[in-house]
Amino acid sequence: MPLLFPAARGGYIEGEKWRRDHWAPAIRASGIEHRRVYDLRHTFASFAIAAGMSPFYLARIMGTSVAQIDATYGHLLPDSKDYLRGLLDAYDDRAAPERKRSAADLPSLSVA
Repeated sequence: MPLLFPAARGGYIEGEKWRRDHWAPAIRASGIEHRRVYDLRHTFASFAIAAGMSPFYLARIMGTSVAQIDATYGHLLPDSKDYLRGLLDAYDDRAAPERKRSAADLPSLSVA
């Protein structure tokens, strides 16, 4: 499989030279505060959580565990009860609006 981003003369990009010759000048030219390339991983994870991506899927695509995602980004995760309720309500609204009934329409359960 060919490299996705090969060096100008082929082969692998040397990280230190690339950061010095390309990354740092691009950051300076953009006018933003310097940051490491690795910081993009955290930016991606934070944006993915804000967009509603599940920690399970995020862990899979980032190559880590759900426990590590929770330990690192848990403070960004929405309240689990409200989040779950919202997901289930949205599913119910999409899947079967005709099935929605009020609690009064449901048969009562009797315990013998």
